[in-house]
Amino acid sequence: MLDTKIVGIGKKVGSIVKTSQALSHEMDIEEDWIERASGVYSRYYVDFNNGENALLLGTQAANLAVKDSNIKLEDIDCIIGACGSPLQAIPCNASLFQRELGLENSGVSCFDVDTTCYSFPLAVFIAPTLIQLNVYNKILIISSDAPSPTLETAEREVRALFGDGAAAVVVSKTPEGEKSKVHHFKLNTYSNGADLTSIKGAGTLRHPNHSETKPEDNVFQMDGKKVYKLALKYLKPFLKELERESKIINSNYKYIVPHQTSKNGMKIFYKHGFAVDRVANHLTNHGNCIAASIPMVLHDYIKEEKIKRGDKILLFGTSAGLSLGALSLTY
Repeated sequence: MLDTKIVGIGKKVGSIVKTSQALSHEMDIEEDWIERASGVYSRYYVDFNNGENALLLGTQAANLAVKDSNIKLEDIDCIIGACGSPLQAIPCNASLFQRELGLENSGVSCFDVDTTCYSFPLAVFIAPTLIQLNVYNKILIISSDAPSPTLETAEREVRALFGDGAAAVVVSKTPEGEKSKVHHFKLNTYSNGADLTSIKGAGTLRHPNHSETKPEDNVFQMDGKKVYKLALKYLKPFLKELERESKIINSNYKYIVPHQTSKNGMKIFYKHGFAVDRVANHLTNHGNCIAASIPMVLHDYIKEEKIKRGDKILLFGTSAGLSLGALSLTY
């Protein structure tokens, strides 16, 4: 166990509300198909043509998290980028956030962690480990993803599902006498599903200037049905292993806070002991915001006082790889 806590949290979304009805008209498909297929009724998009993007959203969420923590930006001694998509190939996202926050001459440590959609809980495990070792005192974690400008040529299932948003948290040591702590982290990867969710271009295997690199190699591709089936195959044994290793049973969690995958993806948990009212969910009006999904819904439940200090929660998700991840903590 790690005696650390989330001391502040912030969230920001794109300024354009895109309803599924409007999106259906743009895609020239049945008006209610998106809602039936994905469970998403609306989502937020960045106003990309007017300068809004994932860098801006992440920076705004970070400032809100710092304010919520009742500290100053100068108190932050490490920034972790935990995005599901890179702002650019090099350097790390965290360094770009640092500069945007006005800390470019601070020397504050910056690095990224990446397990696509599950990057945030991984960062929330790494940060307390570094704090417990007295490497850092106050760590800022930023998850920001704005895929909407890239979705126009994507398959309809992909385009219908995703939204833009960002969330950030500040993590520090838990004061004596308080209950907040990180209990257990688990991540299993099954690379037989590596090709089911991918962008095959933009790296050294299919670099942009190679004659054999095709335009579609640089576009996000996902076989949602196969991802769902593979995740379902591994979910039950994964949850059993988690319970055995953590010694925390299902009923001890006030909420499971899952990655907001899709309507069917959210329903999985109802079959594994989590009642509907214990599954944190804002999929209908946010869509899937990649790595930002888990901290965004966590933010909403904290601010609505559904999750309070002392509550045990489970941050659960799937990600490209294929990976299944779980982080149990006391908020």
